[in-house]
Amino acid sequence: MRHVDNGSVNFQTRSTGIVKLTLVLAFLGIIFLGGWYFGARIGRTGVGVEGVGEQSLLTKGELRSRLAQVASGKDIFEFKQNEVSLPGIAEPVILDYAFDPSLQALAEDLLGKYRPDLGVMVAMDASTGRVLAMASSNKSFDIEGNPAIQTTFPSASVFKVVTAAAAIEQQKANPHTLIAYAGRDHTLYKSQVLKEKVSGWRRISSLKEAFGKSINTVFGRLAVFNIGKEPLQAFSNRFGYNEQIESEFPIELSRSAKPDDSFELAEMASGYTQDNVMTPLHGAMIAAAVANDGVMMQPYFLNAAYLKSGKTIYRSEPAPQVNTVTPETAKELRTLMAETVINGTSKKAFRGFFRGRFSELQVGGKTGHLTDRNFKGRVDWFVGFAQAHGRKIAVSVMTMHKKYWTVKSSYLARRTFETAFSQKKVAER
Repeated sequence: MRHVDNGSVNFQTRSTGIVKLTLVLAFLGIIFLGGWYFGARIGRTGVGVEGVGEQSLLTKGELRSRLAQVASGKDIFEFKQNEVSLPGIAEPVILDYAFDPSLQALAEDLLGKYRPDLGVMVAMDASTGRVLAMASSNKSFDIEGNPAIQTTFPSASVFKVVTAAAAIEQQKANPHTLIAYAGRDHTLYKSQVLKEKVSGWRRISSLKEAFGKSINTVFGRLAVFNIGKEPLQAFSNRFGYNEQIESEFPIELSRSAKPDDSFELAEMASGYTQDNVMTPLHGAMIAAAVANDGVMMQPYFLNAAYLKSGKTIYRSEPAPQVNTVTPETAKELRTLMAETVINGTSKKAFRGFFRGRFSELQVGGKTGHLTDRNFKGRVDWFVGFAQAHGRKIAVSVMTMHKKYWTVKSSYLARRTFETAFSQKKVAER
């Protein structure tokens, strides 16, 4: 009996211990699982970062929205501030800019040396959209913000790229199409463009020659009698006018004209109007699209953005903005733009360029000149591209002067191409 009783007591004691141990383990399991669950939730939402986790970075649009809200925006938009505080993010954010040090230094040095009344230089990788350099200097004009991305200027004859693209894509013309016109190259009068039959002093130009020499009447007549209003407006949208440019930083909207009659359409097509306006960055994107077989890439200024603790909250990825034209049309546009630097308005600036180490370089561009009615200064544009060995660089240079020219935009573009395609850089590719 004693043996049985002791056995019963021992059994009951062991059973009670097992139950207690099970309850303890269950309690610890609940704590562990709860901790894992909430830890996973924190990992997914990000510590101190609203909506940012290890697998879900900020989108380009979300980063742009937060950067736009920063109080010290002036330094941000001049791209000289590497550490910022952004809304909804508890820790300081480190911005890793994508600029190429040699090209950025060159742009700043050139503008500092020649000191135009206003100067803006932008360089970008046409294949990826990476902004390689962006610099500006201003000694004479009342402009707020960064003129490369926050101010628009008359596109002038740069818009002829859009007009030529519309004509070629719709098979209304090609680089060798002959077009009759009357009058001087850089004038535009109703008598020159509104009569289908050319009267008076009749001249003939191929589209390529007209593009290189920037003959206004040819492009005005091309729009009135061949392209039409709606198609030209549609192509301006395809080239980024009237469309939000996707980027990490807010960019001023470029706008194209809305012509009410045939002569205003001719003004729009030739760029002889104040109503086509664009940012210098947009000018580089137009040239980049031509170099990149018609694909306009979204520009990006940052490689990445990090929390100060080391966590990545944004990482750039090349992305297309829009398909502007077909690769075949882009190829013909490159032929037109090459004429600008070989026999056209930039011939002097590129004299002797295609010798020696740059002999294999394919270069094209478009110039533009017009007095800005807002700032009362004479605008001088060069937007263009250079490509060789698989590398494609697009540039946009805009200088504006009140009385005296200190440097031509075409020359600053040439210097950019020389640095980008020096033997050392080509060998590194």
